[in-house]
Parts: sequence; C-alpha cells; structure tokens
Amino acid sequence: MIWFVLFASTVFGLYFWRQYAQRQRELNSPLASHRSGHSHIGQVVVLEQGLQNGAGRIRLGNRDWNIRGPNLPPGAKVRVTGVDGTVLLVDRVAA
Repeated sequence: MIWFVLFASTVFGLYFWRQYAQRQRELNSPLASHRSGHSHIGQVVVLEQGLQNGAGRIRLGNRDWNIRGPNLPPGAKVRVTGVDGTVLLVDRVAA
C-alpha cells in the first residue's frame, strides 16, 4: 500500500509540475497575450496628433498607446518598430 501511495503522489506531482512549467513558458513567450504591443510591430499608422518632444499617443485596435519617436506633424505616416514596456516605438515612413 505504501508503494502505491508513493507512486501515485509522484505521478500527480510530476503532472502538476509539468502544467506549471508549461504555463511559465507561455507567460515568458514574446508572443504572450499580455505583451500585446508586440503584435503591432510593422504596422503603419497615420498620426492624428503630431509627436512633440518625441512623445505622443495613437489609437490601435481598441486601445490608446503612448508612442515615442522623432518630432512629426499631424498626418505623418509612422511605422511601429518596437516596444519599450507599454510604449510603442515609431519611425517615419518615407512617403
């Protein structure tokens, strides 16, 4: 009976450890859902408001994002080139 209890607890322990490890791997993935800014990299956007002092805001999807890049006037096209925390990095698109 003791051997059965030891075997069963080992099997359950390994199963739950594996589930935990998979969950941690998904959370640390660069494509994880909580890192949604990464899904916008490469997207071209027209600025409704210009970038002043290298900072501004845009609306992508259903969310407003802080952006950082060169000073640009309203109506300029920018491409999202990266993410720094919750700030999208943008650069001018040659028209």
